[in-house]
Amino acid sequence: MIHSFLLSAFLTLAAVVHSYPAQYPKVTVHDLTSRSAVQLAPRQEVCPFGDQSTVSFEFHASGANSTHEFVQDALQGLESYFEEPDNCLKEMITINVFDLTIASFIGKGVAKSAVKPIFSQLKEKISSLSMVHGTTLQLCGNGRTSEHTIGITIDTSGDATATEKIQRAWGRGECAGVSGLVTSTLQISIEEAAVTKTNQV
Repeated sequence: MIHSFLLSAFLTLAAVVHSYPAQYPKVTVHDLTSRSAVQLAPRQEVCPFGDQSTVSFEFHASGANSTHEFVQDALQGLESYFEEPDNCLKEMITINVFDLTIASFIGKGVAKSAVKPIFSQLKEKISSLSMVHGTTLQLCGNGRTSEHTIGITIDTSGDATATEKIQRAWGRGECAGVSGLVTSTLQISIEEAAVTKTNQV
């Protein structure tokens, strides 16, 4: 599909704004990763690695039948972006296509091999539910710092304020306060560096 090809190709370029011909949607890519998180020169980043384990992601969705024609292609493009070796230490990426906003956070302690199973499970879940507005997948809390926090949130209202607030919470190593008509957990096997648990109060 031409939309899928275009979105995947342009998102992996990591430019801030991409302009399409008039017949294609305009995609805006925001790299909000803090400068302190990326200290190495391009092509010198060291991709994280670690142990494989199955972890429980929180999943929340609302807005029955609120499908969006670009959501699957946009998620595939975002997945390809995170899988690029040059983007190993990129954490906080947001993309906008028309009224669709997808905000994501993948801590720098998470291995690149974890990206595909995370996005695959999310895309499959969205397809089965036929709903995307207000959809959030997150792995956080339980002593995890921002380096081991993972989150993807989707909004189709055209207002990026809510997704930015969620994304910033992940950047602080916190769970985002989200809810939905459908709430469940997804068991996903990922590879990540050893998690140093913080003391629970």
